[in-house]
Amino acid sequence: MKSAKRYTALILCLTAGILSGSPADERITVVTTFSDFASIAREIGGDRIIVDYLSHGDQDPHFVPPKPSLALKLKKADLLVSTGCDLEMWLPTLVDKARNKNIMDGAVGFITASPGIDILEKPTGAVSRSEGDVHLLGNPHIQTSAMNWKKISANILIGLKRVDPENSAFYEQNQQRFVDRVDRAMFGDDLVEMFGGDQLESLLEAGTLFEFLETEYEGEKLLGKLGGWLKQALPFRGKDVIAYHKNWAYFARDFGLNVIGFIEVKPGIPPTPKHVEDTIKLIEDSGVDLMLVASYFERRKPSTISQKTGIKALFLPVSVGEDPDTSDNFKLMNYWIDSINAAIAE
Repeated sequence: MKSAKRYTALILCLTAGILSGSPADERITVVTTFSDFASIAREIGGDRIIVDYLSHGDQDPHFVPPKPSLALKLKKADLLVSTGCDLEMWLPTLVDKARNKNIMDGAVGFITASPGIDILEKPTGAVSRSEGDVHLLGNPHIQTSAMNWKKISANILIGLKRVDPENSAFYEQNQQRFVDRVDRAMFGDDLVEMFGGDQLESLLEAGTLFEFLETEYEGEKLLGKLGGWLKQALPFRGKDVIAYHKNWAYFARDFGLNVIGFIEVKPGIPPTPKHVEDTIKLIEDSGVDLMLVASYFERRKPSTISQKTGIKALFLPVSVGEDPDTSDNFKLMNYWIDSINAAIAE
């Protein structure tokens, strides 16, 4: 009898929670265009938010079909996060279909991830479609730099505080922890504690960090205190590579890769037979032995070039979750660095 009463009481409590709105029901729904942004949003929002995203890692981010199922995700969103660098040209159609006024451009629930980031490869002068898939606002593949994650997290923080001001302090604390984690993962604990992440980031983006690390301190060069991803990536710093597309511009800047050519004729334009021949000649003349290809691109042309020249074609996921070993941004960066090191060691 007591068990029956306890069961009845439990049902009543659950029913009351459903009617009054349980804590889970009060969570903020965040939808991001890409899984990389979703991963960062989870770091900041924790259990106060529900996160979903529109484009999967095996899709070309330039071309995402505006399916009704994606519009339905946006219909339920409190906050929408996009890149903001004319990458998601497919997004306005989905937002229109969702009919959610809270996430339209200019609304309180719409933010872009790129403000504050030093955008690379901004076109100068007049541009036309004959130049390929040129982004008027610069290279939008901002997620390949861990330093950019810090700015992305700051922009997501702004959005979360706008739609959920009551929990601002919680989001701020999580964002600060995330930034510190990024700095330590990039530079190592010693340098971060000596100089702070922001100073090190400024030196890295200016291209002067390694010159600075030649400075002697207490009888040894500061370079000896370097840790994190930058230390792990030293084996390929200064290395020449070929890339399929301009996905890797920010990664290359941070880790000192020199991209000397592209498999595409122009951004977004698949390689022609003539361009394949020119690329083969470039590889043979330069001696470059590594090619980076986002895994969502076709493999036939890169594989053909690899077979004819001996260059290593490394197909890499560029988004969180595309591979089982890349379930968050940190694991994805580890994957890239480990894969490149393994490729050059073969």
